[in-house]
Amino acid sequence: MQKKYSILIVICLLTATALAQTPKDKLDKLMEYYTQNDDFNGTVLVAKKGAIILEKGYGYRNVESKSPNTANTIFQIGSNTKQFTGEMIVQLDSKGRLGIEDKVSRYIPGFTDGDKISLKNLLTHTSGLYNYTKETEFTVIHPEKAVNKETILATFKNKQLEFAPGSKFEYSNSNYFLLGCIIEKITGMRYETEVRRNIFNVCGMTHTGFDFTHLRDPNKATGYYYIQSGKVMEAPITDSSISFAAGAIYSTVGDLYKWHQALHQYKLLPKDWQSLPYKPFKNHYAFGWSIDKIDGKEYMTHTGGISGFTSYELRSDPEDIFIVILENNMKPGTDNETIGKSLLKCLDDKAYKLPSDKMITVKSDLLQSYAGTYQVNSDFAITIRANGNELTAQATNQSEIRLKAESQTIFHTVGVAATIEFVKNKNGGPCKEIVLRQNGTELTGTR
Repeated sequence: MQKKYSILIVICLLTATALAQTPKDKLDKLMEYYTQNDDFNGTVLVAKKGAIILEKGYGYRNVESKSPNTANTIFQIGSNTKQFTGEMIVQLDSKGRLGIEDKVSRYIPGFTDGDKISLKNLLTHTSGLYNYTKETEFTVIHPEKAVNKETILATFKNKQLEFAPGSKFEYSNSNYFLLGCIIEKITGMRYETEVRRNIFNVCGMTHTGFDFTHLRDPNKATGYYYIQSGKVMEAPITDSSISFAAGAIYSTVGDLYKWHQALHQYKLLPKDWQSLPYKPFKNHYAFGWSIDKIDGKEYMTHTGGISGFTSYELRSDPEDIFIVILENNMKPGTDNETIGKSLLKCLDDKAYKLPSDKMITVKSDLLQSYAGTYQVNSDFAITIRANGNELTAQATNQSEIRLKAESQTIFHTVGVAATIEFVKNKNGGPCKEIVLRQNGTELTGTR
């Protein structure tokens, strides 16, 4: 009941003081609300027409030392790395060093079906390649261990395609991992070196890099699976050799604003070339950007998730709007995309919604039908237990955690940014399959 009262109080305050507030005040009050309700812990920047309106940290950079997040806190940005990889490919295309319609086989001889997959297919997630981050060894069991490229390539290089290239969209980190390998093949340089020289240095991004594990900077954030009600669970750092061109970059909100400015001012590519990464192919996805329509206007957006960190970017060239959200807390709750769109509505003086508890109650007999052990692979299983009106989940070598129902079949894991979906048995009877979604990865388990 207390949380409901606090929601009503905040709504009243926002309504009563709206006329007296500056844009910065309104944006800050919205973010304070998310923070106080355990829905945010990170740093935000909101800018419009060349002016930064809000640039502020909320919550803790490190909980143990009570070090606060600030505008200078450094976070991993996960899959927002992909927009930089896409930009590098278009730069090489503009110089005549490759063509986006080129086939993978031209650069990686011996790659199975490489003569069917174009670089455009990789850029737009329409290749049909198996997603290597489904391998729990990389993403769940030992994400902190360095892995050579050949080992990761071996997980998808010779696998049968999941669909004909260009026929459909399916997000796969393998696409951008392979693009990083191709960049290295063409330039003869490390991917990280080329991105730093051709993008970071041009933009003036002096607090951005790749090897977060070995970063020694007082502003480096600690990543957490959850920070909630005084309880915390620190997350391991995913080694940059695993995430590579699909998700290895770390940065600050200020540096990412410099990235937006460079794109907006065509410092990296001429205008005709710079429009190429924003042209969607299928499922509104372009080259490391999703092209979204919000209230009838077009925006370039993307989310990111990596062990301990989540991120969201939204930008518009016509209106020169940029919103970036970097968070070092992965707990389930209000996602950064929802927060970003709320900030946009607030910026545009439109009505915006505050977080709400969407969890529902599921009958105990249905919960009981979900109970059992689901094998994901030979080394990893998830055991679901039903206790009255509540479910719990326990993964191999991990502690038991509570589940909260979002629907009759989809449950959030309390304290970990993941969901478990129970797939209905077509023949009736107890559930036989679950889908675990975490860090942009889907894993299937069978009972």
